[in-house]
Amino acid sequence: QMAKMAKGDLEKFRKNYKKSGNGEIMISMGTCGIAAGALDVYKEMEETLKANGINNITLGKTGCLGMCFCEPNLSVKVEGMPEIFYGNVDKTMAHSIITEHVMKKHILKSNVIFMPSKDTGRNIFKAAEAK
Repeated sequence: QMAKMAKGDLEKFRKNYKKSGNGEIMISMGTCGIAAGALDVYKEMEETLKANGINNITLGKTGCLGMCFCEPNLSVKVEGMPEIFYGNVDKTMAHSIITEHVMKKHILKSNVIFMPSKDTGRNIFKAAEAK
């Protein structure tokens, strides 16, 4: 049986918790995501990470992100970049997210749903257009 948490235990855990690696990809695996092909997206990303020897990115599954209109969708956090939410991701886009976003730090604007930070988002798109 798990011990009960005391007040402040969660805060201590958060303070001491260290994620391994330099990034994280979380794929929405709610019912609508799975129906739209999220399992295929997960498998493609898993294979592409492995094929490219990338082991510092955590690939995970999460429940519904509430964006059923653009399933399959996922969030990508890579060190030195803003968090990006991609939508309408198929196997080809999943492969590109690894080879372009993760490996080259290029945001794939065609499938970006949103970036949580307003000013960072504007600056990223300006930089991408300047290239």
